[in-house]
Amino acid sequence: MASAAPFQHGLANENTRLSDLMDETPEQIAETQRDAELVLKATRKASAILYKGRPAAYEKAVRALRQDSREWWQSQIEEKEHPATAEGLACFIRESLDPSCWRAALEARYTPAIKAQALGEGLKPHLLEKLNRYETHLDRKFERTLAMLLKLKELRSR
Repeated sequence: MASAAPFQHGLANENTRLSDLMDETPEQIAETQRDAELVLKATRKASAILYKGRPAAYEKAVRALRQDSREWWQSQIEEKEHPATAEGLACFIRESLDPSCWRAALEARYTPAIKAQALGEGLKPHLLEKLNRYETHLDRKFERTLAMLLKLKELRSR
């Protein structure tokens, strides 16, 4: 992943599974990109609402979040990680949600490049050339050995 997008720090994390990225079709990649951008926009919108600090900012910011982000926020409240206040939500967005959404958007944006890089790295034609030479050498050796065994068999039968 680092080779596919060398100047995008923080692109890969412990939750990134390269096999999942490799299995996606172009349509799935496009859908993932749209969804990641929407989640990031919703998160940034909620953050902007909290930043303005108007009355009922907390409720408006929670409504601005996408459903999965709201569920994550609710779990944070239940686990007493953050208080159910505007400050708590702003802290949650700043420390957890925004970086997660940002990484997901980057990952979605660079999935085609990551796939191309992984396939390019996985298939190294210059190393296959060396294997091909060994294969040819072993084929010739096998043919000579087989020919010698057939001659020995023929000599025994006489």
